[in-house]
Amino acid sequence: MFRPTRADWRSTWPHSVLLIGVLLLTVQACKNAESPQAVSPDPQVKASSCLEDLNLQRLDKALEHCNAVVVSHPGNPVPLTDRSLIQTLMGRDDEACADVSQAISLLKDQNKSRDPLLEHELDVRQQSCKQRATMAGNG
Repeated sequence: MFRPTRADWRSTWPHSVLLIGVLLLTVQACKNAESPQAVSPDPQVKASSCLEDLNLQRLDKALEHCNAVVVSHPGNPVPLTDRSLIQTLMGRDDEACADVSQAISLLKDQNKSRDPLLEHELDVRQQSCKQRATMAGNG
């Protein structure tokens, strides 16, 4: 009668440890994965508070705070404009340009009087995004 030989535990334990480690990392990554939309709106947060107490050494914290401000004021272009600045400082040009486009769209949808300074700032940033895209296409 043929009896399969059992593998020695010393040859299989590294695979088991590796598998458990990968599973733990996957669970941890899933816990930490939060999108900006997962932040719940806070009516107490001012729309202009994105850049308050801005610390250039902690841009990640500033972005977290600004994400909360954007969620709390979804129809306001000011937080998007401020967040685009933080993203530009972080080197996230594509995200910054997306915020600029969204802010311009919100600003155009507003029927009431618009802030001409904000309109000019967004126009300048949009031109910068277009120039960047053109240079990337020619590079």
